[in-house]
Amino acid sequence: MKICKEHFKEFIKAYHEDEVFYKNLYEEEHLRPDGFEDFVARINREYIREHELYVPAIHGKWLNYLNENELFGTSSDHIVIQKHYRYSPEYIHEHEFYEIFYVYEGTCENTIQNVKYACSEGDVCILPPKTKHSIAVFDDSIVINIMLKASTFHEVFFDIFTGKNVLSQFFAHILYDKTENNYLLFHTGKDEGIRSLVEDLYMEYEERVKYFETIMKNQVMTFFCLLLRNHENHMESFLNTNHKNLDMLEVLNYFQNHYAGITLKSAAEHFNFSVPHFSKLIKENTGQNFVEILKNIRLEKACYALEHTDLSIMTICEMIGYPNPEHFSRLFKKEFGMTPGEFRRRKIIS
Repeated sequence: MKICKEHFKEFIKAYHEDEVFYKNLYEEEHLRPDGFEDFVARINREYIREHELYVPAIHGKWLNYLNENELFGTSSDHIVIQKHYRYSPEYIHEHEFYEIFYVYEGTCENTIQNVKYACSEGDVCILPPKTKHSIAVFDDSIVINIMLKASTFHEVFFDIFTGKNVLSQFFAHILYDKTENNYLLFHTGKDEGIRSLVEDLYMEYEERVKYFETIMKNQVMTFFCLLLRNHENHMESFLNTNHKNLDMLEVLNYFQNHYAGITLKSAAEHFNFSVPHFSKLIKENTGQNFVEILKNIRLEKACYALEHTDLSIMTICEMIGYPNPEHFSRLFKKEFGMTPGEFRRRKIIS
């Protein structure tokens, strides 16, 4: 769908068919409660099934955990951007992907960990996986949701957040300290750069022109950088911490830069720890041991090379630190349910 930048606000404020349904449902329940039961009885069940709409009076408790397949499906999308449907019923949920919501216009009520927050125009909330939350928009306000696959976020994380800024520390903690119910809330106010970038991101997703996925990924990177540049001092955060005595961001950056030839002994020596103590600290801070972390990094690098280069599988094995291709193939298949060759062919087809 082609969207003209000058008319974006008009486009985003227009009511979608499903928003009209939700608005009618809301008004019937709150303005004409005596007739609400009869109204619900007349709702076309086939319509709400086809449109995947949630009606509490019909469905009861809604799905409270959403995995990546339920949102992204089998598409090649790594980022999904949507307008939050106004008047849609509020419900507490969590998911295994990252979500960013941006209050484009007006206000909304955001509930995190059973605490309600009134969010205003320009507010940006970053919600990592497994954070229980809900969003309520019961007027003409506009909230835009940006969802990222966990693997996509991990892919770009170390390319952007290498300093000791608030986003680096926050996401390093989220990725490797294994706690839940964390969030960041930025107050960007009337920042036109942020607003314009969100508009561009939305248009890229809707228009889906050649290379749109790469452009969107770069736009998300720019979005994070602008938040840091302009609003690092205009934020609220909550972290469930374990208070460990190791800078895991520094350690993991080292692993990322030396994954091909690194050993537990060489890494321990680099950080001036004994091997047993270093191994224990890694496990305590991440919930994973050295071998598991290294395997995950190497497999992520392998996936990228399989998808984005023409390098042979043998060359990729050697490049990521697995000189034995049979061992690499076994690890890859155990992790992804397919061989490296099958993974590459599937990506080419998609």
